[in-house]
Amino acid sequence: MSENMTKRVALVTGASSGIGREIAGLLIENGIDVYGVGRTFSAEDFAEGGFYKKGSGRFTPLTADLSELYGAKKLAEELREILRRKKETLDFLVNCAGIAYYGLHENLDAVKIHEMVSVNVEAPMVLATEFLRELRENRGTVVNISSVTAKSQANTHGCAYGATKAALTSFGNSLFEEVRKHGVRVCNIHPDLTETNLYRNADFTVSGEAVSCLFAREVADAVLYCITAREGLVVTDITVRPSINKIVKKNPETQVK
Repeated sequence: MSENMTKRVALVTGASSGIGREIAGLLIENGIDVYGVGRTFSAEDFAEGGFYKKGSGRFTPLTADLSELYGAKKLAEELREILRRKKETLDFLVNCAGIAYYGLHENLDAVKIHEMVSVNVEAPMVLATEFLRELRENRGTVVNISSVTAKSQANTHGCAYGATKAALTSFGNSLFEEVRKHGVRVCNIHPDLTETNLYRNADFTVSGEAVSCLFAREVADAVLYCITAREGLVVTDITVRPSINKIVKKNPETQVK
């Protein structure tokens, strides 16, 4: 970590679990203050010896439901007030919160589709527009945690989810072309199957074998690489995949609905 990276501030959505939690933890380890967003946080993470207890005051939890109408707007207003009081500005925006529903598209309903669009696409767009001016002033970075499905020609049993991630990637690509002349970096990261709770609404999960899934910390490493690249270098696209494509069918009796 270079000296000019100290005392910088990041907003990380989805920070209560999975990839977002690992991203927040890694940024804290590298001297970055993190405002982490989640619907709920585990009390164990803030207990003695807990994941965020080790952050030495660098982590501030913010509870928000990004699937709600104006959820991202309300979050931005809350954070802006906190930053104003503390005389801080935002350097990094990491859009990691995500939701996925898998299965035949005919079995989805409007509520599930709305939730995916709101969390996976709308929230990153709203947060970017809310903080882009100060990110430009700080020559900051926007990182979108997209998905390898964004690059697929077809996502059977995940049509809507894949479409939301393709939209997020398209947004990131276009945003970079708008802001690159101001020194703002935008990176889309495309993880493949990762050992997280993303597949709670699916009839499958990852195998847990190192050769056939990613670990959340590995995706977090890619984020750190993007935001610590030398000035003038922009990593706009990273795809991270395991060497073997393998999923495991869940027991129907234990599947989360």
